[in-house]
Amino acid sequence: MDSNYALGFILVMSASLIAMTAAVPVSAHPPNSTDHGVPEETFHKLWSGDRDNTTDGANLSTRSAVEQLGKGTDIPFDSPPQAAEQWNRGDHQEFPSTNRSVSIHPSDSNLDSGQFIKEAYAEVFAVQPSTRARLSPSRQPLYVAPNGTLRGTIDYRVAVPPDDTSGDRRVYWSLESHQVEETVLLVNGSEETTAGGSHTPALSYSLGRYAGEKHQFTLQADISVRLRKEVEICTTHNDDGDCTSWQGSVSYPAESVTVTDSIAITEYDLEVSGFIAEYPNDDLGLVVYKNQPWLGYQLPNGDVRGVWRFYSTRDTDWDTLVYSSNDGQRTAQSPLQPLQVNAYPIETGPTPSPRQNVTILDVYGTSTSPPTLPSNIHLDVLTDQYTASYGIATRATTDEQPETVRAWGLVRGVRAERPADEFAQIQISESNLTLEVVNQTENTVTVRVTLQNANTGAPINTNERGGEIVVNGQQVNTSGNGTVTTTIERPPGGVSTQYEPGHWWLNSPGYASDSDTVLLQGSVLRLVSTLFRIGVPVSLFLLAVFLIDRITGWRIWPPWRSL
Repeated sequence: MDSNYALGFILVMSASLIAMTAAVPVSAHPPNSTDHGVPEETFHKLWSGDRDNTTDGANLSTRSAVEQLGKGTDIPFDSPPQAAEQWNRGDHQEFPSTNRSVSIHPSDSNLDSGQFIKEAYAEVFAVQPSTRARLSPSRQPLYVAPNGTLRGTIDYRVAVPPDDTSGDRRVYWSLESHQVEETVLLVNGSEETTAGGSHTPALSYSLGRYAGEKHQFTLQADISVRLRKEVEICTTHNDDGDCTSWQGSVSYPAESVTVTDSIAITEYDLEVSGFIAEYPNDDLGLVVYKNQPWLGYQLPNGDVRGVWRFYSTRDTDWDTLVYSSNDGQRTAQSPLQPLQVNAYPIETGPTPSPRQNVTILDVYGTSTSPPTLPSNIHLDVLTDQYTASYGIATRATTDEQPETVRAWGLVRGVRAERPADEFAQIQISESNLTLEVVNQTENTVTVRVTLQNANTGAPINTNERGGEIVVNGQQVNTSGNGTVTTTIERPPGGVSTQYEPGHWWLNSPGYASDSDTVLLQGSVLRLVSTLFRIGVPVSLFLLAVFLIDRITGWRIWPPWRSL
């Protein structure tokens, strides 16, 4: 092969490879070590969805257990991790240094260009605290705290026209100034927060004055540029045609561009209400309703956990940054790795903890199909439907009644606290259930059931309230005087009855359960009963005679001594 041809071939291939390198996005990966003050143990749990690799050549013996686990699989959290916000706060400041000739932006940014301002954009980096709640396959809102911060990036470049020094008209261009004039956070189109010009704005918000829970956040920035344009026009030529006199003028062309980026959010402002009661044995009865999905609530000797777990994953839209200049575009691995907390259901219903102290009486909610997680998230997920609860009723063993009811939310830092005395107070009293045999035959038995308030003796009418009385498997109801008479098929042995009151929070006043049992007497039992009734007083009399004889020495024992 000719040496010149070979050299040319190598140069062409090198140029092609360089061009391909500039055009192909650079793959990103999570950082290898912690930063921004995030604890080492937490850091390795934050990168769900990234490629798992347990044999990357690192010395496994030097890794902590959490690091080894984090590199081999994804790790869920029991509550929203604060470390994700801490990481984003520090990572946001690592946006590369900018200059007027290069615009640095994520690859999916919406770019706006004018005459002088080129590739201008605004991009939402993170809203925090926030949680992407994966409630179902179709419903996955971004929940944000009522008060928080939106972080974003803004950049652009300035294209200064080239000088034109040919002919009798000369134009000279120079840049006077350029800047981000102002950054604004809009909520539903209304101005919420303004700040000075910044390439990495952090804008606070408070959603208290906005109606409803669904909103739109818009990051807006005003970018301006001012140039100097000097024009010289030839006014006199010599005989050779050369210009000997120039007349100049100066102007200052200016341009402004407004760039925006929007994100749909749902305000997460957890509120609770419900009922509270004290059982006759001092147990706590608590029913808590809430307005949004929740993580659970606290009890004096335990708690109730909802169905949710959490994971943190990086936003892959920030994997690479594009550097746009007058010479074209090149891509580079992004130094920014923003994290987003996600919530997903892992249980089919709420669970009490510990079970020996806490009992769930009822759960109010809707049966919901679980979501499917992204294919790169390796976590256990539900396949059966789960109960998305809006209310949970519990009974808890405790020696004290709470002063405050506390519930935890799906967004970090958001919880609901309400004084217990603002819950509807329900009285729970002891019930007194008695069973009496009215008549019996060889085949049937007629019993009278009496149900009363154990403290006041007031009759309990089960026809007018929830709950049931069951007599040997047959349900009956008492009337206004608290009694009911019923005839059932005669069972062997005896008759049992049980009173199970309805939910105390649905039937005021509430009652505790009670039961009673009576034995049925056949011919043998009646004989035994008669002998028992006669034998007991006779035995007591003879015992008294024996004791008197021993104490007094009268020698009258046994009674048949003198016979």
